Amino acid sequence: MDLTQILPSIVPFIGTVGIRIDHIGPGVATATLPSRPEVHNHMGTAHAGAVYTLGESASGGVVLSLFADLLPGIFIALKSADVRHTKAAAGDVVATATLEGDPAAVRSAYDATGKADFDVRVRLDVEGVETAQVAYTWSARRPRG
Repeated sequence: MDLTQILPSIVPFIGTVGIRIDHIGPGVATATLPSRPEVHNHMGTAHAGAVYTLGESASGGVVLSLFADLLPGIFIALKSADVRHTKAAAGDVVATATLEGDPAAVRSAYDATGKADFDVRVRLDVEGVETAQVAYTWSARRPRG
């Protein structure tokens, strides 16, 4: 099962923005937003909304790494996000998402209780220069009924 192809099929907006999911592994994921005028702001860099969507998409890859085998029988939702822009830079933006904590522990908590809340940190950069950091908090729940 190629998770990099599953995520854009579940969330079509990823393709609308032009994000490429590059890699998904246990507790980690990377994604790229190619630089093009349609996603630029007035400064010629990636628009903040596009950057947020890129980070959320990479963090969604981490979520899939934990729970893909349970789809569609699991409820997953983003609970919160904290965005910190650090530097404007023009070019392709790369998001690297990492689960805070042990992937097996998150999954074990879900399996035991039917729920798990967990944090994913995302670093966004252009040619190795950090442009933003985002902390996403996700919730996974067993469906009711």
